[in-house]
Amino acid sequence: NPVGLAAGYDKNAEALAPLMQAGFGFLEVGAATPLPQPGNPRPRLFRLAQDRAVINRFGFNNDGAEAIAARLAERPRGVPVGLNLGANKESTDRVGDFARVLRRSGRDFALLLLPWT
Repeated sequence: NPVGLAAGYDKNAEALAPLMQAGFGFLEVGAATPLPQPGNPRPRLFRLAQDRAVINRFGFNNDGAEAIAARLAERPRGVPVGLNLGANKESTDRVGDFARVLRRSGRDFALLLLPWT
């Protein structure tokens, strides 16, 4: 099935089983950072009605790689799952953050995606 669920809907990998049963061909959970982080202060979603667009400045709010990797390891098999590698907002070593998430989660999911920087 070529129709998948884009990153962000289940950014912490909490609803993988029911989403797999919904018939998606693949799922992408979102960006995992080495450490949990709350994201940017609110408001962080801005609607541009005239342009029919939105600006997303969520800031990679997530439960952290440890929690997300544990959930990915327990997911049902059969549907490919993607995970974005993220860096913590205050990181001084973004590449190192990507590597930490990959080392922790890399063996537990099907697809790796690096965020645009």
